[in-house]
Amino acid sequence: MQTIILIRHGYPSSWDEKLKSRGTPPHQRLDPGLAEIGRTQAALSAAHIAAAGGAEVVMSSPFRRCLETADTIATACKAEVTPDWRIGEVLLSQVLGSPFSPTSAMDPEWSQRREDAGKPSHPESDRTLQERVAKVVIELKGRKPLAQRIVIVSHDIILKDLLKVMSGRAVTLDWHPCAITTLTRAKPADRVWKCSGPVGGYQHLGADDRTEPVEQVVHKYHPLDSRS
Repeated sequence: MQTIILIRHGYPSSWDEKLKSRGTPPHQRLDPGLAEIGRTQAALSAAHIAAAGGAEVVMSSPFRRCLETADTIATACKAEVTPDWRIGEVLLSQVLGSPFSPTSAMDPEWSQRREDAGKPSHPESDRTLQERVAKVVIELKGRKPLAQRIVIVSHDIILKDLLKVMSGRAVTLDWHPCAITTLTRAKPADRVWKCSGPVGGYQHLGADDRTEPVEQVVHKYHPLDSRS
């Protein structure tokens, strides 16, 4: 049986520190690490995953908040982290008012961790996002041996797209920091994964379940982005 554990990164420092003001270094605004509460959430999630059977593979978005979350999980499960741009954050264009060159804006101290993660396209449309998510799912279907437990640490939009492609189940929930969805596939011939347990469950966080601030900006696609 193949088990896929989808988990969002923990609570990042930028949600509290308001680092989006003009003059703040780009990597601090666009690639923040975990806040103290985020590190606690990651530790609780790691203990929860390890107790449920652990993981042989930990895939992560190359953004620092995801890598820090993935590192904590990998340590608890005695696994290694593989950064992968295909499960990275949506890359926004100038049309959206969020010009973003990820290779230059992300924290230079973490650049070495991302060398083998692949090269992202920029900007992204709804179509290109769906294409890269679909490639991840195709690769997961072909993984051998089948009996693997795989953790994927990513972002709200990416996780919801992954869940939709993998299970056929569209979700509208706001994916809580360090919330977990577990999917299973019993045989290689199975075309979809089945949800095992709650979708976006965060009960394992206990009192450390602080969520995304309501004033966070929600980015939406602009029609002109479909040109890419």
